[in-house]
Amino acid sequence: MTDDQIVEYLRSRAGAQPPMDLVGSIVDAIESEPQRRHSWFMPFVPAAAAVAAAAAVLVAALLVGQGPRVGPQPASSPTAAVTSATTASPAPSPTPVPTLLVPGDEVTLDATDTEGRWGSVTLTRGEDVGGYDDGSVPPESFVIEVNVEYLAEREPNPEEFGAPDWTLVGADGQPVGDVVASGGRHEIARPALSFYPGAIDIFTNPLQGWLLFQVPRAAEGEALQLVYQPSGLAEPVVVMALREPGPAPDAVAVVDPQPPEPVTYVERSEYPFSVIDNAEADALFDVPDSCENPADGAWTVTYPDAWFSNTEIGVWPACSWFSPTFYAVGDDPDAVPPQIAIVGQYTEGDSGSFEERLLTAPLTVGGNPAVRFEERGGQGQGGTMPPEWHSYGYQIQLGATPEGGPNIVFRTTTDMGGDYNLNKAVLDRIMALIDLPE
Repeated sequence: MTDDQIVEYLRSRAGAQPPMDLVGSIVDAIESEPQRRHSWFMPFVPAAAAVAAAAAVLVAALLVGQGPRVGPQPASSPTAAVTSATTASPAPSPTPVPTLLVPGDEVTLDATDTEGRWGSVTLTRGEDVGGYDDGSVPPESFVIEVNVEYLAEREPNPEEFGAPDWTLVGADGQPVGDVVASGGRHEIARPALSFYPGAIDIFTNPLQGWLLFQVPRAAEGEALQLVYQPSGLAEPVVVMALREPGPAPDAVAVVDPQPPEPVTYVERSEYPFSVIDNAEADALFDVPDSCENPADGAWTVTYPDAWFSNTEIGVWPACSWFSPTFYAVGDDPDAVPPQIAIVGQYTEGDSGSFEERLLTAPLTVGGNPAVRFEERGGQGQGGTMPPEWHSYGYQIQLGATPEGGPNIVFRTTTDMGGDYNLNKAVLDRIMALIDLPE
C-alpha cells in the first residue's frame, strides 16, 4: 500500500485533508531509531509499525480535532461563550401595539398634548351591539362601544380634550361611521364621552364616558382601528386594532317608552308636604349635599350627594341643573346636557302650560304659594310633544299672581336624564327642603 493510498483512505474516512508528508515523516522518524532483530521477519516490523502508528495518530487527530461530516457541530469553548456573552448587543424588543378586540379588553395610555404626557387615559372595550331600543341607531348600522376614562396630572395644552381626539378608521386609514348622538335612552347607561374641560375642574371631577361608534353594516368585513390623535398633534399617538372582520350583530328592535308607573304619596315628619313613596330616593337623601343660586330667585337647595349640580354656565346660574350621572357642557353653553335630570329656572312672567295637565296640587313651598303639576304630551293648546311624553314639576309663585310672575319652576321630563319616576321622587324632596329668601 502506498503513502498516497493511505492518505486517500484516511481522508475519505475522516473528512479532513491531512498534510501530504505526514506518513512519510513518521516512517522516517521510526527508521532512524536503532532496531533489534530477533527473527527472520523482524526487518518488516518497523515499517509496518510506522504505518500503523501513522494511521492511528492521524485518525485520532482528525476524529478529535475535525469530527465527521454529519451530526451537530461541537460546542464552542467556555472562553468563547463568555466572550460572546459580554460583547454581543441584545436586539431591542419592539414595543407591542395595544389592541381592543375583545369585550373587556383594557388599555392604559399616556394622555398626550403638545408638551408630552399630561396624565393617563384608560380604554375599556365594550360590546358590538345592533343598536338600542330607543331607535337612536338605524337598522343598517351597528355600534362598537368603547369606554374612555382620563386621569389628569396637569393642565393639558391645548386645554381641550375628549371625544374629538378619537377616530374610527378602516384599513385604508379613512374614517368609518359616526358617533351615536347623545340624548336617547341609551344615554342613561352609557353617558357619552364629552369635550373637556367645559365648566368643570378636571382634577376633581370624573372624566369618563362612552365612545359609541355607529358603523355601516357594509363595513362588517373590514378590519377597524381606533386612532388617538389629540388636538395640536400632527401625527397620531397610537393606532390600535378595535375590530376584526366578522358578522355584525343583529339589529335591535325599537321599544316604545312605557307610561310612568302610578305613584303613591306619603306624609313624612321631616317634610312639610307629602312626597312620592320611593325607597331609593330616601336612601339618596341619607347623604345630602347643598348648593346656592346667587342670581334671581336666590334659592338654596338640598340634593343627593351622589348627584351632580352646576356652576354658572352660559345663561344658567349656579345650582340650576341636577344629574344622577356626570355630565359635561357641549359647544353651546346654554344647551342643557342630556344627562341633566332636573332643571330649576327663574321666570319673569307666567311660566305657562302647553300640554294636557294630569295633576294640579296647590301647596306651599319655601313659604310661598306653589302648585305641583304633571303634564303629558299632546297636540292641544299648541303642544307638539308625543302622548308618551310626561313632565313633572313645581311652580313657586314669587309675585302677586302666578300669571304676572315672577315664578320659579323646577321640573323633570321623560326625555331628560335618569329614571323619570326616581327623578320625580327626588324632586319632591328637593322642593320640600328648598330655602327661599323672604
